[in-house]
Amino acid sequence: MQTKPLQQAFFLTALAGVLLLTAYIFLPYAVTIAVSATFAVTLYPFYKRVLALVRGHGSIASALTVLTAIVLILIPLTILLWQVFTEARDAYVVIRDNRDSYLHLVEDVILQPIKTYIPQFESNTDRYLEEALGTLTSQLADIFSGTVQTVISLFLGLISLYYFLKDGERFVASLVSLSPLADKYDHKIFERMAQAVHSVLRGQLLIACIQGLMTGVGFWIFGIPNPFLWGSVGALCGLVPGVGTALVLVPGIVYLFVTGQTLPAVGMTIWGSVAVGLIDNLLGPTLIGQSAKIHPMLVLFGVIGGILFFGPMGFLLGPLTVSLLLALLDVYRMLILRTRD
Repeated sequence: MQTKPLQQAFFLTALAGVLLLTAYIFLPYAVTIAVSATFAVTLYPFYKRVLALVRGHGSIASALTVLTAIVLILIPLTILLWQVFTEARDAYVVIRDNRDSYLHLVEDVILQPIKTYIPQFESNTDRYLEEALGTLTSQLADIFSGTVQTVISLFLGLISLYYFLKDGERFVASLVSLSPLADKYDHKIFERMAQAVHSVLRGQLLIACIQGLMTGVGFWIFGIPNPFLWGSVGALCGLVPGVGTALVLVPGIVYLFVTGQTLPAVGMTIWGSVAVGLIDNLLGPTLIGQSAKIHPMLVLFGVIGGILFFGPMGFLLGPLTVSLLLALLDVYRMLILRTRD
């Protein structure tokens, strides 16, 4: 009687069942774990320096790194998200209550020149703008309204970050030992993923966020309403290849000119050209360096699709999912197609 195939089939069935059950257990916090792992990769060089300072005490180094992340990243990000949520909600109410005046302004400044050249052009601007602001408000409200769930996710995220920093190398070694691929291909995947994290998070997304910040500061200085909201929109537009924050800056400058604020409009034009326009050229080579830069179009669609699929944290997970696909395609090219770099 051949018992070995039967034993293997039983074991694989049991393993698949337990894996499926475990996946369901971890599924509610999959996004939290993925975001923690992403930040662990980004903060790992800082962790290694702290580890050297505390003479190899991994627990202390991890705790200090997490505390640093809370002070420098989490607290400012929470304040920013709350301010954006408040401004988006207020802007939604103002546009809803003053629809006619806003539509008249949009019609005269933007739509009428377009209709001069394209008479058939039609645009339901008020509906699109209300839907966009309503979607943004609801997404951010999900973060602040579900207090218990948010606190639990935040607590588990910080705990995960602590252990990813402290035991990350051990986790990677375990995954490599379980993989049926040759170790060099496993390490290649992790190497490409780490490069992608640095390129996307520390490079392209950080540059876009800085451009959005400078856009918001300019709007605040020159008196354009809701600077935090439009600065956040500018950060997203900063990912658009070839156009970037001009999608937000130009309407802001036009708004100042139309409302008779000529001097602030000129100042905003200078600010946009110097403070915002030069950031990519000045910071790009330094922040991205020699990392495997992901094409801006892939980052843009990864951010938008990630937000729609994963929620607010999709701005991180979307581009990184695309990066994982590119890393796997590299390994496919080397392993299956038998080609060289």
